[in-house]
Amino acid sequence: MPAAFTNAFAKRLNSLCQISVKEAEEGDVLKPGHAYLAPGGKQMIVDGRAGTAKLRIREDDSEKLTYRPSVDLTFASLARSYGGDVLAVILTGMGADGREGSRMLKERGATIWAQDKDTSVVYGMPQAVATAGLSERDLPLPDVSRHILRAFNIL
Repeated sequence: MPAAFTNAFAKRLNSLCQISVKEAEEGDVLKPGHAYLAPGGKQMIVDGRAGTAKLRIREDDSEKLTYRPSVDLTFASLARSYGGDVLAVILTGMGADGREGSRMLKERGATIWAQDKDTSVVYGMPQAVATAGLSERDLPLPDVSRHILRAFNIL
């Protein structure tokens, strides 16, 4: 995602969602009922343990990672910080970003879901996770929020 896009996108989502959505900043403390969008062109890492975890935002000019931000990098940090206490949902997107991070989460006992093909604009990311056998559910986009609420006994 380009840097010029993510802040406006976070603000738009915040105006539409019942939870708070913001573009992540260095040092943000993870809080329930909040969503953090990785800034375009940068990497977002979760650092610390549950209850004290903070976000680290890093410049990245490495040639090792194609995507900036990279879901794989964020998910890998979640695996280190939260182990299996994660529900990860891979939504529409290009490429296979998220597959290896999902694999790391899954190895620690996390739950992985992927958006289904029919409701994905670009099925690359969810398909990579699904075909690797990492997703437990492949869900239509309109059903994702309901399933999340049920998973946490909110609905």
